[in-house]
Amino acid sequence: MGAGKLRAFGVAAARAAASVAAVAAAAALAGGCSSAASSLAPGQSPGPTPPTMTPSAVPVLGPLKLGTFPATWSGINALHLCEDWAGLRADYVVHLKSDTKYQLERWFSSDAWRPAFNADSPVSVNPAYGELSLAFGQATTTATASIAAARQFDRACEAAD
Repeated sequence: MGAGKLRAFGVAAARAAASVAAVAAAAALAGGCSSAASSLAPGQSPGPTPPTMTPSAVPVLGPLKLGTFPATWSGINALHLCEDWAGLRADYVVHLKSDTKYQLERWFSSDAWRPAFNADSPVSVNPAYGELSLAFGQATTTATASIAAARQFDRACEAAD
């Protein structure tokens, strides 16, 4: 197991706390703006919705559409895991095609993957996200890393299981 796969509880807890704080801040902001929204004319939009990450298509894998994750601690971490994957999947295909098993393991242990491993740590203990955690594990283990594993990971992120 590479160094990037080791989970430090403090880092995971800090990231989870930051995520929960961000959700709470957004909820407080939305609550504080309710009077402004009530002054809108019927049918008038309160403005643009916040931008969301739109993963681009990757040759061989195609587009990735993230599912709707619940606003729970595990759901937020599962979403982070899939967002991290969305940013890594193009490089994943390149590394699969060009790297030796050793080079691939070093890449999985690099800083590029650390946020994904940190997000997976709390997700992996939640039975509701068993498919997602399994897919992540298979995609990031050199013995099972493959295009098929990447597609399974994509499906798990789309299902938001």
